Amino acid sequence: MKKIKLSNGTEVTMREPKVKDMRAVNSITDELDREVAMLVNLCEMSEDEIDELSGKDFKKLDEALQSFLS
Repeated sequence: MKKIKLSNGTEVTMREPKVKDMRAVNSITDELDREVAMLVNLCEMSEDEIDELSGKDFKKLDEALQSFLS
């Protein structure tokens, strides 16, 4: 698990992805849509909440996700 602090002070907890998470988004062809779907699952946030993030905060979450996958 990782804790990511957003610019508004909110702390988001992201769990490590499992194979079932990767399989669930495998059929999504658009890379950004696939990342959003993964973040929705791993951070227990709604798609609307992800959509309302600043680019800077989205990048923080995306970097945390990528660190799990590398």
